[in-house]
Amino acid sequence: MLLDEGRQKASVAVFKADFEHKLHPNDFALVKYLFLKYDNANLLNLLLKNNKSFVNHGNYSKDFLEEQIKEPDQRILPYLNGFIVRFKADECESADTSWETILEGAYFNFLSGIKNSFLRNWFQFKLNFQNVTTALACHDHKISSENYLIGTNTVTEIILRSNANDFGLHQEFPEIEKILHAWQHDTIIEREQALDQFKWEWIDDQIFFHYFTIERLLGFLLQLEMVERWMKLDEKTGQKMFDLLLRNMNKEYELPEEFNLQYVKRK
Repeated sequence: MLLDEGRQKASVAVFKADFEHKLHPNDFALVKYLFLKYDNANLLNLLLKNNKSFVNHGNYSKDFLEEQIKEPDQRILPYLNGFIVRFKADECESADTSWETILEGAYFNFLSGIKNSFLRNWFQFKLNFQNVTTALACHDHKISSENYLIGTNTVTEIILRSNANDFGLHQEFPEIEKILHAWQHDTIIEREQALDQFKWEWIDDQIFFHYFTIERLLGFLLQLEMVERWMKLDEKTGQKMFDLLLRNMNKEYELPEEFNLQYVKRK
């Protein structure tokens, strides 16, 4: 599969479909974790009857989710099953906590148990990153972040206890330094560019020593997803990120023998 200028519009979803046929089932199962966020969005939209378009990037079809909403069973992941049951029982934590926040909390709690260390670290980083940026936005608007933070861990507990600009997180979450630096940009676009650049570099660091393992493919998909996002927000930035991804992949993206059904290395 070539990744060149003529194929820069190939989406993450296209690569997912291709990987399903080329990867060992155990490794493709890891790829599917990256698409659970679309299942979350689709399930929530169906439950809340928002009439939003169904996103086909997820792992579950619309018919399957509608069937599960009627009668959830073991075919759906436990955190989604539990959320459906909770939603139907109207067991919301408080009037100020959204169902989206509750689902996100269950989602990240589920992902914390993934055996693959790259994915587990990525989702932990993403959770803390999201909570810190949420807290910073709340701080800017002088509102409490209590009902907007996702899940409960040491980072959220420190955020809720602290009035400092950095929330006193330098020891527990040293990555906050780069987030605070990005937050100083004057425009939202510049801020978002800096934040995504930080996430991009984090991924590069994590996969640096993974040469022919599933982790490199997972990192590639995460970075390609950023490229897709910026192609929509700011094409110039998106093209720049695409060119970087292209250079990193040496002008092409072909599955080496190590990734086929017999030889793929698993963590």
